[in-house]
Amino acid sequence: MNYQKLNNITGWVVWAIASFVFLSTMEQTTSLWDCGEYITTANKLEVGHPPGAPFFMMLGRLFSAFASPENAAMMVNAMSALSSSFSVLFLFWSITMLGRKLARKSGEIDKNASIAILGSGAVGALAYTFTDSFWFSAVEGEVYAMSSFFTAIVFWAILKWDVEDDKHQAASENETLSTHPNRWILFIAYMIGLSIGVHLLNLLAIPAIVFVVYFKKYKFSWGSFILAGILSLVILVGIQNFIIPKTVSIADWVERLFTNDFGLPFNSGALFFITLLTTLIIGGLIWTAKNGKSNWNTAILSFALVLIGYSSFVMILVRSNANPPLDENNPETLAQLQSYLGREQYGSWPIGFGQYWNSPAFSDCDADHLGDDKVKYMKVFSLKTKSISEEVEAKDTNFIKNSLLPLNLHPRFIKNPSTKKLRSSIWEKNISFMNEWELNAFKADCDSINNILTASDLPAIISFEKDIQKQYLNTLKGKKGDKKYMPEYCTIFPRMYRQGEGDKYKVWSDYRGDKNKPLPALAQLNNMLPNNYQYRDQQYQALRAIADNTQYPKEQRDYVRDISTNLYQDGLYIPSFGENLSYMFSYQLNWMYWRYFMWNFSGRQNDIQGYGLTGGGGKILEGNWLSGVNFIDNQRLGDQTNVSKDITLNKGYNRYFMLPLLLGLIGLIFHMIKHPKGAFVVFMLYLLTGIAIVIYLNQKPAEPRERDYAYAASFYAFAIWIGLSIWALYDFAKNAKIQDFKKVLLYTIGGSFGILLVQFLFGNGMTLGLSLAYMAVVTSAVLGFLYFIGGKLKGSPTLAFIPVLIGLFVVGLLGYQNWDDHDRSNRSTARDFAANYLNSCDYNAILFTNGDNDTFPLWYIQEVEGVRTDVRVANMSLLSTDWHINQMKKRAYESDPLPIKMRESVYREGKRDYVLINQNEQKKYKNIGLKRRMEKVLNDFKKRANKGTFNNDELKSLLKMAYWLKDIADSLESNRSIVDNKSLSNSTVALINGSNNNPIYENKANGFIRLAGAEKITQQLPQLISSIEKTYSNWPQRWYSAQEAIAFISNDRNKKFQSFSCNNESFIDFSNIYINVNTDNAIKSGIIDSADVKNPKYRQTIQWRLKGSMLYKADIAVLSLLANYEWDRPIYFASVVGMQANKNLQKQMYCEGLAYKLTPIEYGGTGGTNTEKMLALLNNDYDLVKRNGDSVKTGFDWGNMKGEGVLVDYYTMRMVQNLRLQMMKLSDQLINENRYDDALNVLNITFEEMPVEKEQVPADDICYYLCANYFEAGDTTKGMEIGHTLVSLQLDRLNFFSDLDKDKFLPYVWPELGRALFNVEMLREASLTNLDRTKMFEPNSATNNASFLAKGVLANTNYDEICLKLRNVYRNNPQKKKFFENQQKFPSYYTQLWKSGI
Repeated sequence: MNYQKLNNITGWVVWAIASFVFLSTMEQTTSLWDCGEYITTANKLEVGHPPGAPFFMMLGRLFSAFASPENAAMMVNAMSALSSSFSVLFLFWSITMLGRKLARKSGEIDKNASIAILGSGAVGALAYTFTDSFWFSAVEGEVYAMSSFFTAIVFWAILKWDVEDDKHQAASENETLSTHPNRWILFIAYMIGLSIGVHLLNLLAIPAIVFVVYFKKYKFSWGSFILAGILSLVILVGIQNFIIPKTVSIADWVERLFTNDFGLPFNSGALFFITLLTTLIIGGLIWTAKNGKSNWNTAILSFALVLIGYSSFVMILVRSNANPPLDENNPETLAQLQSYLGREQYGSWPIGFGQYWNSPAFSDCDADHLGDDKVKYMKVFSLKTKSISEEVEAKDTNFIKNSLLPLNLHPRFIKNPSTKKLRSSIWEKNISFMNEWELNAFKADCDSINNILTASDLPAIISFEKDIQKQYLNTLKGKKGDKKYMPEYCTIFPRMYRQGEGDKYKVWSDYRGDKNKPLPALAQLNNMLPNNYQYRDQQYQALRAIADNTQYPKEQRDYVRDISTNLYQDGLYIPSFGENLSYMFSYQLNWMYWRYFMWNFSGRQNDIQGYGLTGGGGKILEGNWLSGVNFIDNQRLGDQTNVSKDITLNKGYNRYFMLPLLLGLIGLIFHMIKHPKGAFVVFMLYLLTGIAIVIYLNQKPAEPRERDYAYAASFYAFAIWIGLSIWALYDFAKNAKIQDFKKVLLYTIGGSFGILLVQFLFGNGMTLGLSLAYMAVVTSAVLGFLYFIGGKLKGSPTLAFIPVLIGLFVVGLLGYQNWDDHDRSNRSTARDFAANYLNSCDYNAILFTNGDNDTFPLWYIQEVEGVRTDVRVANMSLLSTDWHINQMKKRAYESDPLPIKMRESVYREGKRDYVLINQNEQKKYKNIGLKRRMEKVLNDFKKRANKGTFNNDELKSLLKMAYWLKDIADSLESNRSIVDNKSLSNSTVALINGSNNNPIYENKANGFIRLAGAEKITQQLPQLISSIEKTYSNWPQRWYSAQEAIAFISNDRNKKFQSFSCNNESFIDFSNIYINVNTDNAIKSGIIDSADVKNPKYRQTIQWRLKGSMLYKADIAVLSLLANYEWDRPIYFASVVGMQANKNLQKQMYCEGLAYKLTPIEYGGTGGTNTEKMLALLNNDYDLVKRNGDSVKTGFDWGNMKGEGVLVDYYTMRMVQNLRLQMMKLSDQLINENRYDDALNVLNITFEEMPVEKEQVPADDICYYLCANYFEAGDTTKGMEIGHTLVSLQLDRLNFFSDLDKDKFLPYVWPELGRALFNVEMLREASLTNLDRTKMFEPNSATNNASFLAKGVLANTNYDEICLKLRNVYRNNPQKKKFFENQQKFPSYYTQLWKSGI
């Protein structure tokens, strides 16, 4: 069998292995994050988030089209698995092609060399198969697996071009070849075009491709080398910044020209552009072919093929115009597609020059200090209102206003002096709509309003011009650009740019600030300080002086101290450029790239997301890389000999002992020495798909999730060197001489120990030196062995197999270590959690969610599996966009539209993205003039009452005043509950306008004086004054209906110029909101039952105060929904966090399952708990009543978390924590109601479905509260059983912490140490159920009072030993006195115990 056949067969065997691995470990249903969205958009060809993945969607549709709904996700996941296994296949063939080049450097390729080459390919490809980051993406329905496939295939294709070009060059002039190597260039162009429809990462392979061509076709010189590099970047940038966006933007410009200027129909300009572009390409191909311009012909054809591949985005336009239920960003037109492709919703970041996080912007609105005016075109159909001059009576204006409210129209009335009547018209002159359907629906609504008006003998004031204008409208016209930053406070190559992240930037950069560049003073601070200061550090010193000056009131000092703290946290100086680079190296390169690199080739501590220096107590405990070699890891993570079980039992605890890294370095060095051009090509692939991404993305600190998957292509490049290391080892074994071996020993051992010595002398840690020394020793041992074997087996096939076996051992190690934390085959947590959210809701509910993981899985289970399609899921983050609000206003499946009645043009992008809350005191209080008058009266009364001694006449006068004020106060109190009247009642006004000179008050005063006596009355006056003053300070406020709030917000007249944005911004000048409850509908729809109406906490009107300083678009949408809410369907929130400005509605919330239901019952605080429904859900016995009256049993699913070996990873644990929290609150409530059996049932289900044994479902702090409830509910046996498991974990952690170096590592774990002992102590106290509390804290003399005598659940543990260690920690760290004495951070009982022992 020849080499080519062996190469093909071996490649397919490797593919089969990879396919088996990925298909057998892939998730059978949806996963967290974007997977639910991608599976949905693929299966239903809907439109996902920008910039879209249409080719992925089409292939996903092909894979899932013939699967049942519940298996559709599995098929899309299988597509990712097969994409990944094909990536492995092309990696194998790429390595073998590079290996053959190396082999030819050593002479002819014989049988043994072929074995080594194929072994190289197999080891490199299989090593990549089992790498952490690649495997993670391979088993879920995300775009990264397919993106890796495109990277693999284009790199393989350019190597195929290289091979075929050799054959082409070798062919004689008379020999005719059937193919030309340039076909691979065309193939690459087409693959790149298709890859744009998956992910843009594939474009980063272009520089490597260009250098393959350069090294093949041109003789090396530094000038041509640099020119090739520039050309590669030009091609890359040309595709990313020209072909992708500019073809669409030019087509959009032509389309707008034809429509707006030439008056032609929609799409005529786009059709003309496509025709013109096609004609130019065909013409260019014909001309270059006729004139022998082969290179230009190839370039034009490549350009055309890129466009053909890129044309998959036409599907986005087509599907968006079909208005599917999921239509993110609504890219229906070329203008909207351009915005969609540009990912505008994610914002931008500086690269070459820009601001720091605390760089000041210009404070003025000069044109030179602003960016370009904002532009956003949208296809609209516009109506122009007619000017109506018909007159109405003043008494009819309110009726007209209220009639127009539902349409967000605002009447205008101008008084006619001659007739004394009012001329009526509409303020809105042009009203535009996204489509003709909405326009016609609006006109129909207007006709209905006109009919209502004419039926009341009023003129039909809504009238429009006949013609409908069709155009592309700049919806942001007049919107000024963002303020520019002051250039003197900016920098080249800015890394720390994001506002609000200053505290994190400062930690990572070791911020001290550039003292030569103090930040300019803040004008608003100068307004509150006694002097005007020039710089911010001066303001800080002035603020601290006030905060520390005891002459000022405490409240004022605390307020000023908070301001100074915030000022200091943001930095008083611009960071230095050195600090800027320090952040790049320490965070962006080290933490966000090298850490991930080491995860894949050295080892991983656990699967917990790590935040590094900003991770508090988790710095050395979470997400670090690991080697598995203790003397190396001890340098960074503390003594690993007794590392706690919560780390070692974590399925992400993977140790490769640096062996994959070592092989990759051997392959890299060998490749550089033997074939530097080939090594440089692979290095370019590695550099552009790794470090270049880091530099370009300019990542901010504390990303919402780990980002290692983005760098998988660079790990692909490194895997090439892992494969080539096998050839390197074989070559050494075959050809090495003793001098070669000595040279290796000198360079590796000598160099690494030299670095180790330097690190030791300078005391900067020895991780690098020890790692290099370790790898040098291992390398020397392996090479020594191969040198010895090479002499014994020269010429034998066994010699070729030995390096392969070494490589396969490393591959096996990777597979063994990584299998358990990548095997998702038997879990369904994301899918089941989504079902639980939906099943927590009653029929036809509205469910507001917040983030990716409580939204995308829900979309999947509804859209694909058809589960609970009666529930409408609205994402609060996305509700800040016009397109998501539009979707919510449409019916979807069984779900009715949301009652958001705002006209689309009211909340269109650029309009009311936020609304400022500027409270107008005049509108806050009822009859504010009377309020101010009564404040003066009350102050006068207090002055008179403070005199001290009174004669009878003075005392009588005071009492008369007091009785009068008390009557007013009582009357004011009755006005407080009246929300639909914005004025005080007539009786209250009359009382205030009256006086205390009333015979009734005089008689009361005389009687009280006779009864109590002057002296006693004088003593009681302060108490009386306090009671009256309390009522007056709480003067009845005005309340505004949600409908009034929406009417005010939607009125374009309610805007003010704001200097911070240099634009007119909408505002609302009141914050007290109410809605009325339709009790009959609430009972009928099951929101409450008839008995709830008798609850004293039942409210016929719900009142809340808007929170914060502004309303975002999502808040406005919710407010509009509530304004039109008829209580005919339940409203739920997945979390109260996303309620934002409406968060004060939380007091009306009722926890049902995983969601919080809005009810008319005011529970107060954080709301109440529906124990009966939650118990029914837990027991799968809840009757879900449908619209037709039928019911179906429903309940909770648990994702098979209790299954042996089922992966419950860190991101799943975020969902688990919420579930455990609800179980804790439920069991607490049941225990408070003395329903102990029900509480125990809840606890048993919780720990059975989410077992903590062996960290199957890792134990968090909530577990300790849950376990303590066992003792409260009376099941001591079960409490002891689970409690022993839990306390053993915490004692193990405390043992690890207590042995850490007090100066180097202990400072990082203080918070964790305190938490661990809190958990231990909680269960100790809970388990001592029958012991008097004083006995609980009796010292244990056997440990010299280091621990408590009564142990409870801690019996038969090493509790006493741990307490002795902790006491030593306490005594050896006197500088942590505040920590040990802070009852919030450390259990103070132990502090007192250890103090007494000194």
